Amino acid sequence: MSTSTTHEKLTRSFWNSVKLIVVFNSLFLALVLLKPGTHQQFVIADDVGQMLGWLLATLLCFVGLEKPWRRTPPHSDSVLTTAAQRWIPILLAMGIFCQFIGQVLYTYYDLRNMSDFPSLADAGYLSTFPFLLTGILLLPTRPLSGITRARVMVDGFMTMTAVVTFSWYFLLGLTMLQGNETVFAKVVGSAYPFFDLVLIFCVLRLSFSLSDPALRPVIELLSLGLIIIVITDTIYDYQTLQGTYMNGLQDIGWPIGYMLVGLAAQALNLARVRPGAPIEATSGAESDKESSHKTTMVISSGWRSLLPYALIPAVIVLTVYTWRTGAYGPLERGVYLGGIVLIGLVSLRQYLAIRETIFYNKELRRVQQELSVKNQALSEANTQLETQATQIAAAYEQQLHLNELKDQFLLNVNHELRTPLTAIHGYLELLQEYQGQLDDARQATFIGLAVQGCEELQQLVNNVLDAIQGDVQGIAPQFEVFSVIAVVSEVIDLFEPQKRQDYQIIVEIPETLTVKADRQYTHQILLNLLSNAFTYSPKQTPVVVSAQISDLSTPEGQVCPQVCICVQDAGPGIPPSEIPLLFGKFVRLKRDIVGSVRGTGLGLYICKQLVEAMDGHIWVGSSGIAGQGSRFCFTLPSVYHASEAEQLQSPTSLSEIVPPAATNLNEQEESDVMVIRPVGKDEVPSQEAPNRW
Repeated sequence: MSTSTTHEKLTRSFWNSVKLIVVFNSLFLALVLLKPGTHQQFVIADDVGQMLGWLLATLLCFVGLEKPWRRTPPHSDSVLTTAAQRWIPILLAMGIFCQFIGQVLYTYYDLRNMSDFPSLADAGYLSTFPFLLTGILLLPTRPLSGITRARVMVDGFMTMTAVVTFSWYFLLGLTMLQGNETVFAKVVGSAYPFFDLVLIFCVLRLSFSLSDPALRPVIELLSLGLIIIVITDTIYDYQTLQGTYMNGLQDIGWPIGYMLVGLAAQALNLARVRPGAPIEATSGAESDKESSHKTTMVISSGWRSLLPYALIPAVIVLTVYTWRTGAYGPLERGVYLGGIVLIGLVSLRQYLAIRETIFYNKELRRVQQELSVKNQALSEANTQLETQATQIAAAYEQQLHLNELKDQFLLNVNHELRTPLTAIHGYLELLQEYQGQLDDARQATFIGLAVQGCEELQQLVNNVLDAIQGDVQGIAPQFEVFSVIAVVSEVIDLFEPQKRQDYQIIVEIPETLTVKADRQYTHQILLNLLSNAFTYSPKQTPVVVSAQISDLSTPEGQVCPQVCICVQDAGPGIPPSEIPLLFGKFVRLKRDIVGSVRGTGLGLYICKQLVEAMDGHIWVGSSGIAGQGSRFCFTLPSVYHASEAEQLQSPTSLSEIVPPAATNLNEQEESDVMVIRPVGKDEVPSQEAPNRW
């Protein structure tokens, strides 16, 4: 059976028990009010009614009881967390049953008209209190600090002292001092008010022991039942001392009180299977053990804080009344002693209250510090989450961008591969179809065009492979010292003579200028830049390759000699809005996508990867105006002697090396020639060259 089903079943049983109690006590109330039959018959009926009430209260304790002798773990949501606490309903039932046994014997004595005191009935009645006290002390409590526990004990002693003072003067003292009883009879007679004081102590303990909202009905029913029992016992003892006791209305207090105790036991069985969270509560030694490392901060409500002081005005009034009577017997001395003890307890309580306040202020500061640390950790975690969310969003955007580039690359590669393959296939098909019919010049032309298509296809594949190699393998560059002008000359010689004749190639590089870099990387960079310059520049326009040395300052304040190598063309230029994207992977200008210029968008990306692998920088300057061209520059580590430093003066920042102003290369006196103009050892590159270019 599920926990919720069991809880609903026990709830219905609880309210059925309430109805049964109301019906029984209504009938019993009618009995004591109407007093049917003779006096002896009414007394017997009264005794039997009380006996049945205690028997019914005993049975109520077993409704919904879980057998405590079974070694089964408690429910995860049970308020009874220890094996001893599972015996609480049985202990309460045994206490009420002792009251039932005593009433049976008392009824027997009434039937036989016996009035012996003390008797076996008193043994049954007094046996009730140890069971009730044990069951109440086993109830779950919250762990308290030592100072709080001491203050709660003093609160209980204050109330007990006030109650004992009143009981001594009006009841307990009179019982013990009456002179016509034996000593044993006085002890037994005094045991009743003494155990009533114990029950009052239990009520006070219950008022401070609430540890879980599910136990509130249990505590309230138990406290109400004990209060009714104490009041009924007090009325009975007082009437007995005065010799005025008769069976009557006051007798209904005992069945009602003990039925409420039985109903509290049933409510405890109901709380045992509540559909909620488990309670953290302990009792006895376990509470002491936990309180050493876990302290519950207790904040009492206003009425509960004032409860220990409630009876102090009454004790003061009783003391003044006793003093005004002028008597000084045992009763009066007991009142004075009670007042003195109460004053001492009040002083002790004030001291403990101050210590408790200091203790909990320290605990509060500690909790606040822990809360501050946790808030800071939470703030850092939130900041980290925000950072991660930003990174994830950026990664997502980057992934989308890469997907777009991938799609664009596939389209470009598809177009670029198809174009040279179509040309190669077409010319080879013509040669095959017209074999022996074409003259040598026409065959040479077709073969040359087919070879050109193969070269374009090879260049395309090489660019793709170079990009993959740079991304995946990450091969470290092999640094060596070499002459810049020598590498530039090697690259220029790679181009076919016809292309070199179509452009005015101008080289302005000092013969002694050397760099420390990877020769193959530098070779490939210059090859890509010059290929772009020839592709985008109109024929018979100059293509200028220049180099100059400069000392660039690092963020750490160190001066590093650098060689800036530039390739200047007179092509259509690059729109400024597209310059930031120019060195990305698979990036092509918008005009090239729809134009006749083919490419994969990997050339400049490869150049950037190679330059940065050699600790250099690459950039482009262009106004985007047709005819003013573009100027691609990159830097490499320089190697020169101190004696050459004064001769090779150069700008000290990238902005000085590459002026932001556009250049005009249209005006050139020489035409249809390649001009390689190296700068001599003692000659400094002209700073006005960009304007002349």
